[in-house]
Amino acid sequence: MAAKSDEETNGCVFLWKIENISHWWVKKESRIISPAFIADAIDGTKWTLWLYPNCNDNIHLYLHREEDCCGPNIVDVKYQLRILSKDDSSVNVLSESIKFPERTISCSIIALRETVFVAKREAFISEDTLTIQCMIWKKSKIPVKPNHLSARTVFKVNRRSFSWKIAEFSTLKPGVKTKFKDDFIDFDLVLNEGLECGKTLNIDGVLLDKSVKYFLFKTCIIDSEGKKTDSGTHEYFESDLKRGISSTLLFVEKLLEDKHRNLPNDVLSLECEYVSSNGTVLYEVCGCGIISPKTTNVTIEKGNEHRVGKEKNEHPPALVIDMKSMYKDGIFSDMVLRTSTQSFPVHKSILSARSPVFRRMFSSDMKEKNSRHVDITDIDDDTVHRMLLYIYTDSLENLLYESASKLYTAADKYEILSLRNRCSSFLKDSLCLNKACDILVLADLHHDDDLKIAVQDYILKYDKEVFGSKEWKHIMGTNPVLAADTMYRKYFPG
Repeated sequence: MAAKSDEETNGCVFLWKIENISHWWVKKESRIISPAFIADAIDGTKWTLWLYPNCNDNIHLYLHREEDCCGPNIVDVKYQLRILSKDDSSVNVLSESIKFPERTISCSIIALRETVFVAKREAFISEDTLTIQCMIWKKSKIPVKPNHLSARTVFKVNRRSFSWKIAEFSTLKPGVKTKFKDDFIDFDLVLNEGLECGKTLNIDGVLLDKSVKYFLFKTCIIDSEGKKTDSGTHEYFESDLKRGISSTLLFVEKLLEDKHRNLPNDVLSLECEYVSSNGTVLYEVCGCGIISPKTTNVTIEKGNEHRVGKEKNEHPPALVIDMKSMYKDGIFSDMVLRTSTQSFPVHKSILSARSPVFRRMFSSDMKEKNSRHVDITDIDDDTVHRMLLYIYTDSLENLLYESASKLYTAADKYEILSLRNRCSSFLKDSLCLNKACDILVLADLHHDDDLKIAVQDYILKYDKEVFGSKEWKHIMGTNPVLAADTMYRKYFPG
């Protein structure tokens, strides 16, 4: 039996998701390296994936064996590399058998960048996330039941949007600038007049943050009925930004073709959005098994625990620092959240802005409005602290599976949807055989169909293992409707 068990766990499947891949500042032949992972079944050897997103208009993907602290000098393995679409199909597949000394790189899987990022973008860059899978196993064995590991690399982007109204548009003179400025960028809207193309509305901008290496600017015209018409998207890379931001938004003649619709009361209404990136990387490392930390400040837990890594850039925006200080120091607080063992000074206006439940508490005749305190008896101190930290700073720190589950419940109770979505995403990435049943019950309890379906899909993918577990038998005994619904989807999906 021991030999059989060893054979069933002799492989490793590593799933790597790269978020905000479209906005990554990329020089040709620049590479992205995954967090390292340790394949216990391959003698505890350490591996990374190397991705070159733009190498002569191709995407190149390699498997690399890291310098190990353990494991033999050479391992004889088979491996498979795949770039996955959202329906789990592949653009290309590389399968190979090779002897791997330390610090050795494999042959590469090659895919056309045009195919992945443009022609089939919706399939392969779903929600701006590229998904890569690596399967590796010993050459002499068959990977019947490989260990599953996963990691996520997030390129931090700054997204902002604003409305820009230009009154008395018909009186706008060529060369006269209409300004918009925030703490990140200085925009000028300029009417230009040329011999060939007539009058054009151009936008010129200067970035106040000189560390930015990628910038995208998108505008829409809002007509008299409130409908939006896309007027263009413009991308700028590091070399472009050195020359400044300058582009033509629209041709005035086309705008005047339907003046009453496009310029109600002689006002041009624009909705503007920009996205910028300076290459800062945030690793959220998740999954079952062991993920090895890189030489960043990502903290990893062993043995089926999961922790959200911190950014490489250790200098968060000043606003986040100030808001965190405001929360921790209780500066000018006007309300207190009380658990059975701790009190948290807070600010009604901030909690009201982030949570409809708190807003109703503080604006209606509920007892909390006049008592200056809210008693929270069903959530522990740590979860309340994490929830408040998110409310004030929009960030999560050192999140583990257990704390994510509790935080998900708190976010649902107080209707903090963005936090619930973040926790739900974390729980999806945390799916493994010994946690699937617990997450299924949690999703069903909170009527989260999206999370529930994701867990059910996972369970049906590994139905033999899950349906034979004591956790599943417990569900059948305590929640037979949920068990039946899950098994029903096996034969009648969708």
